[in-house]
Amino acid sequence: MRALVLVLPALLLAAGPCLAQNADDVRISGRVEKFERGLISVSPSQGIVLTIRFDAKPGINSMRRAKPADLKAGMQVAVEAKTNPTGGLMASQVIIYEQGAERAAGAAASTEPSDVVARLSAVTQSADGAQLTLAYKEGERKIALAKESVVWIARPASAEDIKPGALITLSGTKPVDGEIHVIKASVGPAGGDNPPL
Repeated sequence: MRALVLVLPALLLAAGPCLAQNADDVRISGRVEKFERGLISVSPSQGIVLTIRFDAKPGINSMRRAKPADLKAGMQVAVEAKTNPTGGLMASQVIIYEQGAERAAGAAASTEPSDVVARLSAVTQSADGAQLTLAYKEGERKIALAKESVVWIARPASAEDIKPGALITLSGTKPVDGEIHVIKASVGPAGGDNPPL
């Protein structure tokens, strides 16, 4: 495999859909190639390797896939949802945060329809499937759980959990003329899907 190694801030070279959003916010997903001496090398696609400074002790979660049956009242969750054609919201992804796991920066009180972070107060079953009731400071929100909804469990982790071959998603900020500052990372097992933040 030919590798293109970029030590950021050269990250503005195109690296495909693994880079996100705008000039200030960066998100990178891929396979860990190497992690040593404060540098992490991530391969977002075959033939490309990005090397990023990773010494700022960001919040790190270890992620694993779970099942809808693992959703219980009292859990802290983040839900990505979309509008249901029949009305209301349908969850496309749910992350269960175990005690001590880091939630997405700035999302602790989010109640945006597409991204809700709240306490799961009830899981009810109906002929149409499961429905989640999410409680937050301003009230409640009900979101249907589709059969194809993906459920993850986030556990607290550390840099020692980042091993070559693991899948990782990094989120950070980049000043216009500076290096990326990683603020959050999610690590998943090799051979699975890129873990969410």
